[in-house]
Amino acid sequence: MDGKVYVARRNSVVGPESHEARSSEKGSILVLDRALAPCDELQSPFALRDVHGIACFEDRLWVTCSFDNMVAIYDLKSRDWRQWYPSPNLADRDRDIHHFNTVRFIGGKIYLIAHNFGPSFLLSYQYPSLQLDATWSLGVTSHDLFYLRDVFATCSSGEGSIVNTAGYRLRTGNFPRGLAATPEGNLLGISLIAKREERSRQHGILRWYTADWHFKTDFVLPRVGMILDILPLTEGEYDLESLEPWTHAEITAGDYNLPAPGNVYRPNSFSAPNNANALQWHASEDTHCWSAACDATFPIVVNPGETRLCLEVSSANPGPYSGELWLDGQHLGTVTFHHPGIQKLEFDIHSVRRGAVPLSIRVPHLWQPAAVIPGSTDERLLGLAVHSVRLLCSPAPDFARETSPPARS
Repeated sequence: MDGKVYVARRNSVVGPESHEARSSEKGSILVLDRALAPCDELQSPFALRDVHGIACFEDRLWVTCSFDNMVAIYDLKSRDWRQWYPSPNLADRDRDIHHFNTVRFIGGKIYLIAHNFGPSFLLSYQYPSLQLDATWSLGVTSHDLFYLRDVFATCSSGEGSIVNTAGYRLRTGNFPRGLAATPEGNLLGISLIAKREERSRQHGILRWYTADWHFKTDFVLPRVGMILDILPLTEGEYDLESLEPWTHAEITAGDYNLPAPGNVYRPNSFSAPNNANALQWHASEDTHCWSAACDATFPIVVNPGETRLCLEVSSANPGPYSGELWLDGQHLGTVTFHHPGIQKLEFDIHSVRRGAVPLSIRVPHLWQPAAVIPGSTDERLLGLAVHSVRLLCSPAPDFARETSPPARS
């Protein structure tokens, strides 16, 4: 606004697991000029604790303060501050119940994302009365809110996906947060999942999609820590030429980058509680997860532009053993083991529909290690072990000739 950028600032580096540190925080709003240099700092008369999202509309700044389940409002003209508690339950005030982290003004209404430390909500409020209007379920531990192609979308960070209110889903992997949508394409922020004390040293990812959500390029930003948001800056409004060039990014195209590959399912995904077919899988181990049913199914998401499915599967059965692989009712192929080992398989999935589809591993019978391996005490009934599932784009895709229907996310 007026050539200035307003940044919500926690003024603390201690992670939110520390209740004592969060309770003593006093955040502020850092003001940057046209050259993106600090020129002012706004301090509120009350504590801004665990600040997350910020928005500017109607000549006011709106700042989500998750620790207090509150939104701070600053009037840019009168320079007055006020507190707004969005939850209708008075007992929710000054307690981090909903972890409000995003505020937006769209179509004459105010929208909030309630993270909820699990299944998340989208809430709308009438303006200027701030009365609660409606709520929707949207994502898991969600961050950010975007209005794209007439529907609302969010980063479902806990699921490693972008989801929208029309039921579409785009899988990114890791921890997506922050999106800048432009006519040229969509730039998404992705952070690596790591322990809090390790996050500041992790690589950040800027993933560039075409306007219809075909993967295009990854920009790997070495050791920048977590990406919390992305802000599109209008050329001419800011003095961007004065910024120092940064040339340390690694650029990958065609496939996802190695530090944070996009549509990849690890062993702990198969038996996760959010998998409706979790009972068809044994508890995951460090490197693999055993199927526990003759027809073990796992839901995956095929993104626009992804044309290859790569699997790593293994068998520990000392005799011959085989299994069939199916994707959305289509037979991909058969994997045969003549002795224990691991195989890497790749399949063309051009003809598979995009979106959520079932991946199935079918074996003729389950086997018990204790019955066929001398000295084994493992009495589980096993099928095949899955080490990873990867969905990849064609090398150097020609986006101009892409014929698959656009996906809305």
